[in-house]
Amino acid sequence: MRKRNVTSQRGSSLIVVLIIVAFMLAVGVSLLTVTGTASKVSGSVRDQEEAFNSAEAGFEAARIAIEAKFFDGTWTNLPDNCCRIPTGIDLPLDPAYFRKHTDSELVAQIPVPTSTNGVIFKDQPFTKTITGTDDMTRTYTVFLIDDEAGSPVPDPSDALLICIGVVRSGTKILSTSRLEILIAIQTGGTNP
Repeated sequence: MRKRNVTSQRGSSLIVVLIIVAFMLAVGVSLLTVTGTASKVSGSVRDQEEAFNSAEAGFEAARIAIEAKFFDGTWTNLPDNCCRIPTGIDLPLDPAYFRKHTDSELVAQIPVPTSTNGVIFKDQPFTKTITGTDDMTRTYTVFLIDDEAGSPVPDPSDALLICIGVVRSGTKILSTSRLEILIAIQTGGTNP
């Protein structure tokens, strides 16, 4: 009888060892999954930050370009120089309204800049590569929207400046960031 008791104890020890090994295996697999996910998340956060930086660079470049256009007399007000392509992009009740579209859709729809279409930059590179060529993986698109479009009382002194930063890998868009900034020209008084 004593021999049978020792054999059953060995069997229960084996079960306990198997449970512990299974638990350790589950913990190990969980750690590997979390570690793999963390690197993907940090890469995504980095892409989002770079898209935001591209959008900010677009704002600064557009600010300089707009000031130059007012200074040289090319522009006299903002609404006349706002984007109207595609039709309805500036009308809140129209399906083409810019806030009803993703950043990727807007970048695809916005035309190449001309002197009259309200597009200031389209897929403008934010940085250069090591060889000195334009890095088309980090770009910005900037255009003006008439914030009073369709209003009975338009304001010729302000508009929305839309800056969209884009991070790409080849043709695939990894991340975008949109800044909407109300800009206004100062009337009367002096500029600081």
